[in-house]
Amino acid sequence: MFDLFPEPARSQLVAAFDEGRSRPEWCFAEGQARLSFWAPFAGAEPVIIWPFDPGPDPATAAGLLRRSLHAMGLKKMIHDISLRPGLHPVVDRAVEHEALTLAGFAMEVERLSLEWVAGSDLPADPGRLTYRPALRMEPGEVLDLLVRISQGSLDHDTRVEVATAGAAHEARWMYDDLVNRKAKPSWFVIGYLGDSPVGLVAPDDHSIAYIGVVPEHRGHGYVDDLLARGTRTLAEAGLQRIVAATDVANVPTANAFLRAGYSEVGRVFRYYWRSS
Repeated sequence: MFDLFPEPARSQLVAAFDEGRSRPEWCFAEGQARLSFWAPFAGAEPVIIWPFDPGPDPATAAGLLRRSLHAMGLKKMIHDISLRPGLHPVVDRAVEHEALTLAGFAMEVERLSLEWVAGSDLPADPGRLTYRPALRMEPGEVLDLLVRISQGSLDHDTRVEVATAGAAHEARWMYDDLVNRKAKPSWFVIGYLGDSPVGLVAPDDHSIAYIGVVPEHRGHGYVDDLLARGTRTLAEAGLQRIVAATDVANVPTANAFLRAGYSEVGRVFRYYWRSS
């Protein structure tokens, strides 16, 4: 089924299959419409549709979406449309937007796509925190921290998952996702002020995958410390480009990235489908 997709999608799907994140039976086609489901790590259920080529007919693509979701027996699904600043899917990806909405997807959140490039100034490390690799700690300690970070989060996905599945479930999923990413074991760290955990930052092989501060330490700029640590870690590893994303509504985190030398390079419009 991977042969249904043109390059570079075909090669990316084959690579995902080798990593246990996609399967031929997760690929579907009808007419000129094509889609595949994608899991964040081996053994996980698929959570995102990629790629999705609706072809010229939104009604056919919507039917393919509905049938594939039913065939997979899924309860929820995400699809992202990435665009340059100033563009909007209603106008600039109209067929894809219409197909998604006809299939029962709703666009719930708009995200900033951010980028730091080599040659930019590195964010200064204020030196207030010490760091411990998360993978050398007991999983329960890290899970507890993730639960605490989810309290009062401004991240849309976190808020929805905590409200529907509970903070412990969301923390477990996040932990499994982060520990399965391509990264050196020392990159995912917990920041401490003395003996008190402040928050964490988890870089992977190309991005700042996750960053968060516990409620009692918010409002003191520690997100800048954590982001400086994550950015410098990847820059010192030789990355020429570091990417990140955060909800447009998450103004404190967005501003932290801009202070750290990241630039807005686009917007991601995230669509959600949930079974009734």
